[in-house]
Amino acid sequence: MKRLTYIILLAVILASCTKGKKTYDEIGESGLTTRTENLKQNLLAYEEQGAMLGQMYATAEGIGWQADSCRSDINEVTGDRPAVIGYELAGIESGRKQNIDGIDTTLIRRTAIEFMHTQGLTVMLWTAPNPGDNALEKGSAANERLKAWTLKIARFLGSLHDDYGIKLPTLVYLYPSGTGKWYDRLSAKDYRKLYAQTVSWLREEGETTNAVFGFSNAAVTGTAEDFMERCPEDDVCCVQLMWLSSDTDSYAHNLQSMARQLSAYCSSTMKPFGIYTGLKGLGDDEEFWTKSLLPVLEQCRLSYLMLGRNHGDFTQADFCGPYPGNKTTGDFMRLYNSNRTVMAKKLNGLWLKKGE
Repeated sequence: MKRLTYIILLAVILASCTKGKKTYDEIGESGLTTRTENLKQNLLAYEEQGAMLGQMYATAEGIGWQADSCRSDINEVTGDRPAVIGYELAGIESGRKQNIDGIDTTLIRRTAIEFMHTQGLTVMLWTAPNPGDNALEKGSAANERLKAWTLKIARFLGSLHDDYGIKLPTLVYLYPSGTGKWYDRLSAKDYRKLYAQTVSWLREEGETTNAVFGFSNAAVTGTAEDFMERCPEDDVCCVQLMWLSSDTDSYAHNLQSMARQLSAYCSSTMKPFGIYTGLKGLGDDEEFWTKSLLPVLEQCRLSYLMLGRNHGDFTQADFCGPYPGNKTTGDFMRLYNSNRTVMAKKLNGLWLKKGE
């Protein structure tokens, strides 16, 4: 009896000691973690410093390697770590061990959590598979399937935390537009409805507290207004131009033209603007970076510039970034040394409240 009384008393003491104690990952007024709130506010402010530079799967794979802890091709070229890292989430919702790009889910989680030490920008895209007909009809089989998939994505996002329980702030692009997927066939009104519904599931039922959302589009023709026609303005805090190409003749012109238009548009509407881009194989010009991307950095206000992935062996030419031995590495250093480029050594305070 005495032993039971002691255990109960100890439990009461421990409970009283921890009551009111702050957790390591505080929740702000918006329902997001304070670090995520700060990320949302700072994305626009960071445009004054320059564009954060990084790459898709930057520390997960590169030319001739994969899953080599803390390694990245950009780091091996510049001696500096990327300030941005990106991942595709599609495949996770279906319970697969790999995403649609063939990257292990465990590797995505591990490298994303390791990237927390940089306190840089983590970008995630969800190119959701087609759940079937009538996905917007509440109670339909397709709608319930999409909801279940969304909640699996929510669980994955919630699992991205360090040993202290601090969650990784993420910028998530749901349903990247202009890629020919099922949701591109929806009207602009229905696309916005789909987006809002998914955000609601993530926030309210998935209890996602470490993500803000953006609108991504691969359109490089037309006007900025055409580009933004489908954008769910109320649900997104950032706009991304996604332009991955293998056409050396039109790549730079199309990218620079649309980037200038979107930069002006986003500046007028006070939305951060980022670019996810790459020319597969980089072409034959050794001055590719200063001719194609440096003008974008100099002429546009950008929060970030994320390059497409480097994958496989160099002979496959499946790369959008520099790597040791590539003929464009010298020119890439000119891009890196621009005062409009921010990598880890210049990165400071992205997750902190202004003034801290």
